Formats: sequence, structure tokens, C-alpha cells
Amino acid sequence: MGQEVEALKRNGVSDSIGMDLVPYPPLVMKGDFHIQPFDDRTFDLEFSNVFDHALFPVKFVSEIERTLKSGGVCVLHVSLSRRGDKYSANDLYSVEPLKKLFKRSELVRTRTVDGFGLDTEVVFRKKR
Repeated sequence: MGQEVEALKRNGVSDSIGMDLVPYPPLVMKGDFHIQPFDDRTFDLEFSNVFDHALFPVKFVSEIERTLKSGGVCVLHVSLSRRGDKYSANDLYSVEPLKKLFKRSELVRTRTVDGFGLDTEVVFRKKR
């Protein structure tokens, strides 16, 4: 997680912060993505590469949509072609289940990526 935050900071997103159950100060704070410790409509952008680890996918997405500003963007890196890692709590085999979970957002695009065993980038924008 720290690498992703550092990359965002290097590319001009100076107020980036990561969140994980295990903190890595100063870049990654302790937190549970099922219950984000942020106010409503805080972020313009949220990124996650751990959707498959979400024990409660509905709550995971609900918290993203709660903390995103109107017009904000959520970028997810997921695996569609195979089972996730040994910590995977849920696996995806298409984008359709994600589209159903993001009730207040619209799908912007999907594309193939190659990152840490994840093969698909899915981008949503919160409706205004």
C-alpha cells in the first residue's frame, strides 16, 4: 500500500493517504475499508487493489460511495481471469457484480492491467 501512496505523491497528488489494518506511517494509516474513518464526500479519487479481500463487498462499496465527492472517481484493480490470492474473500469473473454494487456511480471504463496478479482496472464515477 505504501508504494501506491508514494507513487501518487510523486505524481502530484500530495494529500494522498493509504489505509490498511496494519499501518505504515506516515503514508498508510490504520483503518478498515468497511468503515472508513472519513467524513462524507471527502475524496475526489479512491483507489483499491484489495476488493477481493472485502468480507462485506456491499459495505466496502457503500463506504467508497459515501466518502467520494459528487463526480469523484473510484479506480479498482481486480482479477477477473482467475481466483484471487490466498486471502481472497470473494472472487469476480466479470464486471457485472461490481456494476450492481456501485448503485450511486456509473461505469466509466475497464481496461487490462498487469499489477500484483490483478488483471483488470475498473473505473467508476459517482453520479452528481
